[in-house]
Amino acid sequence: MKDYRIKITIRNDRLLSAIEDKGIQSVNQFCKIYKLNYVKVSHIISGKLKPINDAGFPKRIVEKLLDILDISLEDAFTERQLKGFNKSSYQISIDENDVKQLVSPIRNHEEKLIEQDVKLSIHEAFSKRLNHREEKILRMHYGFDGGREHSKIELANIFKISRSRIDQIIAKAERKLKHPSVSNNIINTGFTEIYKGVIVDKDLIKRANEDQLIKEQEKCI
Repeated sequence: MKDYRIKITIRNDRLLSAIEDKGIQSVNQFCKIYKLNYVKVSHIISGKLKPINDAGFPKRIVEKLLDILDISLEDAFTERQLKGFNKSSYQISIDENDVKQLVSPIRNHEEKLIEQDVKLSIHEAFSKRLNHREEKILRMHYGFDGGREHSKIELANIFKISRSRIDQIIAKAERKLKHPSVSNNIINTGFTEIYKGVIVDKDLIKRANEDQLIKEQEKCI
């Protein structure tokens, strides 16, 4: 039996290094500067999205990336990376001595920057759409303030109301935040990268991607 379970996330270091060489600190910042779809770019970098089509040619988003970074397809991807990955994260078990070589006291800088953007988007959405109690309950339930996630039973005890009432408040707050003008902005900021425990409907992600694409096309007109 090992001492720790560690999650390994696949990231294309060739692309990340090329982005950093341009003096840009995060993928999210890079996408904002060059008006690219953050979700698609992050999926290319993680291998979730195959960079080439069935004919073997780079997909449109990849062509944009290569052009901006001024690198070739061969320099940006290994043969294995061109095939994409069915899974972009894995769990391994390791011993105490091994974990010391992997853990750094400095938190991943890019993740911190993405988290800042996500928290700002959440704060703006909450303040505009939710009342004080809805905001407080939702933040505590999902741990959006950096604290632990509270169960609905715990929230019912804290706010001195029934569990069913907590269900109603959370459901109402989530409906408010599902409005496209709100959810699209939050998702495209990198929400799913930071709050992996929150299940986001695939249709919402798809609509967010489509909305981002429309905005990009309007800017080009």
